[in-house]
Amino acid sequence: MKRKSNAICLLLMLVVTACAGRKEYNDGYIKYAPLEISQTDKEILLEKIRECDPKYDPEGCMLTQVLNGWNYHTDAQSGTYHDTRASLFYAVDLFDSQEPQYEQRAIDIVDKVISVQDTDPNSPSCGVWPYFEEEPLATKKTPVDYNWADFNAVCLLDIYMEHQDRLPAELQEKMKNALILAARSVQKRDCEPGYTNIAIMGTYVTYMVSHLFDLPEMKKYANERLYTFYQYTQEQKGFTEYNSPTYTIVALDELNRMQRHIVEPEAKRMIDELYEMGWEMIARHYHKPSGQWVGPNSRSYSTLTDASFYDILKKASDGKIDLGCGKPRADVKSTHHIPEHLHPYFLEPEYPRTEIDVFEYNEPQIKGYTYLTDEYVLSTASRSSMWNQRRPLTAYWGTVDWPHYLQVRFLHDFFDFSTVYMHTQQQQNKVVAVMDFGTDGGDKHITIGRIEEGKFKASDLRLRFELGNCRETCIQLPSCDNDAFTLEAEGVQIAIQLLEARFGSWKGHWEQGKDEKNAWIDYVIYAGEEKDFDLTKIDQAVYALALSVGSKVDEVAIKDTKSILSEGMLQVSWGRLSVEVPVKPTEKPIKSVSQWFY
Repeated sequence: MKRKSNAICLLLMLVVTACAGRKEYNDGYIKYAPLEISQTDKEILLEKIRECDPKYDPEGCMLTQVLNGWNYHTDAQSGTYHDTRASLFYAVDLFDSQEPQYEQRAIDIVDKVISVQDTDPNSPSCGVWPYFEEEPLATKKTPVDYNWADFNAVCLLDIYMEHQDRLPAELQEKMKNALILAARSVQKRDCEPGYTNIAIMGTYVTYMVSHLFDLPEMKKYANERLYTFYQYTQEQKGFTEYNSPTYTIVALDELNRMQRHIVEPEAKRMIDELYEMGWEMIARHYHKPSGQWVGPNSRSYSTLTDASFYDILKKASDGKIDLGCGKPRADVKSTHHIPEHLHPYFLEPEYPRTEIDVFEYNEPQIKGYTYLTDEYVLSTASRSSMWNQRRPLTAYWGTVDWPHYLQVRFLHDFFDFSTVYMHTQQQQNKVVAVMDFGTDGGDKHITIGRIEEGKFKASDLRLRFELGNCRETCIQLPSCDNDAFTLEAEGVQIAIQLLEARFGSWKGHWEQGKDEKNAWIDYVIYAGEEKDFDLTKIDQAVYALALSVGSKVDEVAIKDTKSILSEGMLQVSWGRLSVEVPVKPTEKPIKSVSQWFY
């Protein structure tokens, strides 16, 4: 009887259904099946393929990429290179299109990219791919990007599970070996749960690979990693890469991928809860009048929301949230769904409303403050860097068709200076913000190419108030550095007062400019011949400001601000708002970062 019961359980756990040539696999832990797509999705894929076709090198069996200038983690500055990740993305699309004429090309690409993987068991990067075929990891001078094990393994898993019947047996074996090497690299790296998108992606890779190829020790690791990430995120009440238009979507894509392939009940429960947390953060930071996903953002590649986000909203709400302006998203596999109880944030939001978040509970905490009204949004992060992916102080207004933004930036040779840090306090439409300097911070990136001993070269340093997508502005610059002034931009009033401007002996000045799209007001600290700066030799380097946003002039008046410098500390205040920082540049202890941020 016991044998019979076990046999029944086994049959229930391992379901392999053959129906009109279709095979579905479900062992109670993972499931997969040959891909089925609609004709509409197929057309989207074919259009994407046509865009990539000119970059395909039939002799090299990979997509090419032209580099011009500095890029993260590459030795090369310029030239044409064969791109591993882009090639695998292309191969996935070729297979997914199910067009017979693309099958051999897709097979050739997979075979070629696998051959570029680091397979040396004695190499610390074994299992990882380089960015480019021309830049093998064994001779690479810049740091290895270990994320490429995660990214490329996900592509190979898609192909292996959804197109198995189209893969030659020899290539299947190569893919198996490549996936195991990549998964072992992921396991060895053991990414911290705070690196949200890679923490999720690596969990998926190790979970799927361990079950596909029966690797017991890795199965245990993947289960523990999922639980650790779940517990950490619950304790933090959200993703460490908080409110990120870029990486919240990546996180949701990967969690949705897990939902499609991981079926073990306890794992599924955790995945579903994490998925809902991601959507809750988006919903609470969505501004219906402007159609913008607003700040503060830990990581964002564009200050204005990409139109593909609106396509996600429409599909994830079964057409209920339709702004009429979304562009079709190239990802045809995701099956996103916005939890029903979050729909009112998108359809019938309540304004004015304040959203307060604690993004980092350990001291010093990072708090987010977002004030949303019918006319505008103002948001801040209490502590952040001025890295170009951060959005610590932003405002949004306008319409879905014509949105606008204000972003405060600090530029070193016209690129965001990561060694500058912002500290803020906000109450509704009013903000006090102070920027100080680290002697060991980043330059263009927070962890790559960090300045050493406070030394850097510059031909230009400036504080910028950028008015994005603004054609009509009325700006009267102040006659004195510290005078408050008000500007009008596309129907919104913005008041600014520079409370303190200290950078050694350098005295700044105000200037304004614009191009065909944006306008800006700059406080120029230095502009001239390139020269050496040494922050360790500067006793005072700090910039403080008060800022308010409103629809009427009398809503934004800045009065009764205070600035007190005492015993090396600057305290600025405006009513109940107050921020205090040291004026001398110092080392800025940051949490140990075992991964770099792309």
